[in-house]
Amino acid sequence: MSALRAASARHLLRHRAQLVLALLGLSLGVGTIVAVDIATASAHRAFELSLQAVNGAATHQITGGPAGIDERLYVRLFTAPPRGALSAARYAPVVAGYVSVGGQVLQLLGVDPFASAALDAGAARGAPALALPDMRELRRWFTERGAVVMSDALARQLRVVPQEPFELAVGGVSHAAQLIGRIPDAEAGPGFDALVLTDIAQAQEWLELRGRLTRIDVRAPARVPVAEFVRELRAQLPPDLTLHSTRAQARETFAMTDAFTINLKAMSLLALLVGTLLIYGAVSFAVVQRRPIIGILRALGATRREVLGLVLGEAALLGLAGAVCGIALGLLIGRGLVQLVSQTINDLYFVLAVNSVSLPVGTLLKALAAALATALAAALLPALEVVTSAPRLALARSVLERRARLSARLLLIVSGLLALAAGLAIASSSRSLLAGFAALFLLLLSVAAATPAALQGAAGSLARVAARFSTVLRLACSDIAASMSRTGVAIAALGMALTAMIGVAIMVESFRESLRDWLLQTVRADIYVSAPGIADSLERRLDPKVIETLLSVPGIAAHSEARRVSVSSSAGTLDLNAVRLVPASYGGFHFTAGDPARAWPQFRRGAILISEPLAWRLSLREGDSLTLATAAGPRAFAIAGVYREYGNDRGEVLMDLGQYQRWWHDEGIAALGIYVARGVDAAQVLSALRTTAQGRQTLLIRSNTDIRDLSMRIFDRTFVITRVLYWLAAGVAALGLLSALLAWELERCRELALLRSLGLTPAGSALLIVAQTVFMGLAALLAAVPVGLVTAIVLTDVINRRAFGWEIGLHVRPAQFTQALMLALAAALAAALYPAWRSARMRIAAGLREE
Repeated sequence: MSALRAASARHLLRHRAQLVLALLGLSLGVGTIVAVDIATASAHRAFELSLQAVNGAATHQITGGPAGIDERLYVRLFTAPPRGALSAARYAPVVAGYVSVGGQVLQLLGVDPFASAALDAGAARGAPALALPDMRELRRWFTERGAVVMSDALARQLRVVPQEPFELAVGGVSHAAQLIGRIPDAEAGPGFDALVLTDIAQAQEWLELRGRLTRIDVRAPARVPVAEFVRELRAQLPPDLTLHSTRAQARETFAMTDAFTINLKAMSLLALLVGTLLIYGAVSFAVVQRRPIIGILRALGATRREVLGLVLGEAALLGLAGAVCGIALGLLIGRGLVQLVSQTINDLYFVLAVNSVSLPVGTLLKALAAALATALAAALLPALEVVTSAPRLALARSVLERRARLSARLLLIVSGLLALAAGLAIASSSRSLLAGFAALFLLLLSVAAATPAALQGAAGSLARVAARFSTVLRLACSDIAASMSRTGVAIAALGMALTAMIGVAIMVESFRESLRDWLLQTVRADIYVSAPGIADSLERRLDPKVIETLLSVPGIAAHSEARRVSVSSSAGTLDLNAVRLVPASYGGFHFTAGDPARAWPQFRRGAILISEPLAWRLSLREGDSLTLATAAGPRAFAIAGVYREYGNDRGEVLMDLGQYQRWWHDEGIAALGIYVARGVDAAQVLSALRTTAQGRQTLLIRSNTDIRDLSMRIFDRTFVITRVLYWLAAGVAALGLLSALLAWELERCRELALLRSLGLTPAGSALLIVAQTVFMGLAALLAAVPVGLVTAIVLTDVINRRAFGWEIGLHVRPAQFTQALMLALAAALAAALYPAWRSARMRIAAGLREE
């Protein structure tokens, strides 16, 4: 056993570069998984802390529609004589909305400090107390106009100083505020990083909700059955209000990001899958290089168990080192991904401030298990192959290469079976996202299995053609075909990464072009006017007087109006877009179900339209009904049609604005679409509108071109994460190819020296090596192109459809293959540079003596 260990140590020390490259590839694969886990866990933790800060010890919440809750309900609940399950319940009124300070969007929370303190009293997880240490500060809270409290960290970030006034904006309207207290960071924590507290009356004034509440927080008695408590409390509520659990609401809110995070984790698993092939190739190559030594030691008495234990032990050490390095690398990458993930969540879902990085213990265990399992699983096959061979056969490379060629043919059959299994996975389920990802990974494994055979076939064919005009080129190609045990796995890993790169590139570009076409069709008005703020926030409204003034600007032919809110429904909280359209607006809707000639009249009479993602998510179609919680109680609305929409992956309900105002008693208008009269310069009208609004209300007044450009910028920002992750996977594959080809070329010194002695020039020797490596990179690309196209179809028609409900047209262009070509050539050339330089400078006599 000591001889085996000594041989192993000598081999590893002589091939340090090969070992380092394999370790770096595994570390990248593990690091990608750790980074994605850190980013998603940090976002989830920040979300939980923000909910804890906002909800305190509340177990349930009473919510209303866009008009809110009459504050007299809180008084009635608070003063009601104790009875039954409600006797020990506690209530706290809340007015919530969004404000902007220094360009940063923050959540405003109007609270009653006494009710909130009573709600949190004795609870295990109450919110921190307000920073009001004495009666003087408490008096200022109630009597001083614009008094607010925030955390120390937020005050420092905004550069807000106590006792000095500052400005905050609500829906484009500026208000004077003053910081009267700061919650210490030790008490507040990250949950207060985007939260401003004020008195409930002040919040009602700023948000224009006088006499109304956003919600009523409820803390259920600990010793009363929850079902009994909910039943009795619901009996006390008007029909237009909803009672729900804070935990259920939190789950529903964060569930909006599920498809997004699943896609991220799938991309990180791709990097680990490529890393698995890399480790397999590295261990297999190390075993191949030591076959003569292992054969001799086996002949001298080394047992199969000892050899197997040695190879698996090396793999375990490599996996352990890869886990440690991967965790460290994942922390570095994760810090960058946290910002990208939080930016995407803010762009697409809800406001979230992620200012700290969370590393769950489960992630550390997952990284360790993934690295060890990957290394051991990858090492098992080459280890079993070498221990089951007779010692005499282990000394013969021809035996191994013959097995490698046979394996390549068998893997071609396996590739077909994997592709068939991918098709069956898709056909077996029409909605399962897991089945879609299973099909995707089966396709990637399929191309990995087919790549060695493609390389062998291409090299053999080119060798036969080259025999007619170049003996050296024939030898080069024949050598590639005869060295599958050395290069096959690395080429397979590169082929898999190139396939993913091509598929993702086509998917992203197809989505981008579909979005661009949709924006050109949908964004029809010449100018759009909206109040700043969160899309569905109630305080985002245009002042009626400002609307009247804006519409008096000369050159306006027509205008549409819109109000976007969130409403409760039988399927949870939904986005509702209430619009008053003009004839020019109707052409902006592309129906995927329903006849526009029938749907629009029904729409004006009270029916609704739903977007394609919502129809997919809730399994709804034309002719069905959807129950929404209106101000008069739940009401079923007929669905007149389904339309294409890419702006909201959760989907939305489209309703006539007049019908919305009838059922929800909300007269607010959040946005205008302005159509300029024929022959009038839209730029002049745009300038006039901005001049008219100046000093009245801060508004977003933009041309249709600006809206389209902004939408495309958000799209590009969203897919930055996807590009980063697939480049990490590609980097793992490139390292694998570099490691395998570098080791293969360096061990061919004697063969190259023989060619040099037969007349091959130093330049010819270097060119031969470069040509071989470039050919192998191109062979991997050749195998990846057709499967990459199929992968793109799976990503667009299966993954995106099942994750978000979108139908995306496929857009294929030659430029989408450029990055894959560049990666293949870069990896091949990087692997060829040092061996080519070394072979050109090699002394022939020394090369011929080398074994």
